[in-house]
Amino acid sequence: MGLNRSTIKALVGDLCDAGLVVETIPETGLRAGRPSHLVGPRSDTAYVLAANLGVDTVTVAAVGLGGVINARSEYRLPGPGVDHETVIERLAAELRTLSKSVKPGAWLAGVGVGVPGAIRQADGFVEFAPNLGWRGVPFAQLLSQRLGLPVQTSVGNDGDLGGLAEHLRGAGRGIGHLIYLSGEVGIGGGIVVDGRMLTGAHGYGGELGHMMVNPNGRPCRCGSRGCFETEAGEDAVLVACGRTAGGGRAALLEVFAAASQGEERALEGLQSIAVWVARGLTSLVNILNPDVVILGGPLSSLFFLTGDRIKSEMDSMSTFASRSGVRLLQPGLGEDSSLLGAAELAFGPLLDDPVDAWSRRAS
Repeated sequence: MGLNRSTIKALVGDLCDAGLVVETIPETGLRAGRPSHLVGPRSDTAYVLAANLGVDTVTVAAVGLGGVINARSEYRLPGPGVDHETVIERLAAELRTLSKSVKPGAWLAGVGVGVPGAIRQADGFVEFAPNLGWRGVPFAQLLSQRLGLPVQTSVGNDGDLGGLAEHLRGAGRGIGHLIYLSGEVGIGGGIVVDGRMLTGAHGYGGELGHMMVNPNGRPCRCGSRGCFETEAGEDAVLVACGRTAGGGRAALLEVFAAASQGEERALEGLQSIAVWVARGLTSLVNILNPDVVILGGPLSSLFFLTGDRIKSEMDSMSTFASRSGVRLLQPGLGEDSSLLGAAELAFGPLLDDPVDAWSRRAS
């Protein structure tokens, strides 16, 4: 950091006084002499309330510094097309309930929510969430008003947040160039370029699920057709495997279980979906030249079952140098990538100036 020892000591002392970090001394050391202190975040003092809003399921959690989930719960939405007022009212109630389960003395630093849609970065305005049927919703403002808490409420695209968390704490830790993809009803994604999230001028960048992969494909809720998510999303998987569209997560899990047990129709369907996944990935890799592509959510299960087909199709579609050396990985954070990304978003104001945030909280 280019700072001398006394300055580091003073800074760490301030953070310790604020209850944000803890110093420990290793019991043993391989080198002679006095061992250096270890400094790590405290997960039991400052915390945030985080939520990942899916099309049919919402997960909420109280997350401490360092990405430690101290409490969590999950609930289902009434069904497709639920209005935003109903979602916000239930979400606010769940977050308030969750905050009561946190250890006494812990203090709330922020609220973060991941939403599957195009989110304006400046103020958490949902411009368009096609799989929820929302357009023009001031989500962050409405949720903040309903919560009535003296902290900032931040809202981001769930794919971007999944990429952020995987870059900071998951399979992409220490990797400067990566793509994160997650597919449920739709397909969302986040892009990290040279260690920074690529979000575009206003936060609408990275809508990977609405990249056209099949000009003659199915109509998409976004108004186009043949989008990545219409050819490789949840409903496409169900139909290809002989199921009825609209079955949700439970139906998707049943398909993966059936394929694992050798059901021919499920295996054939997943192999056909793997081709579309490979086509989408090939285009992304040729454009962005990442080190790794992380496949999260149901795409992780699809990759586990059809990884060889996806890789072989990608090899046959591209001979560019950008394809060589790209690693396809499963997420290091499991299904919590976007949830923990929402927590990182909420921690932003605290991490920008932790001592000032603590001082304002104390006063």
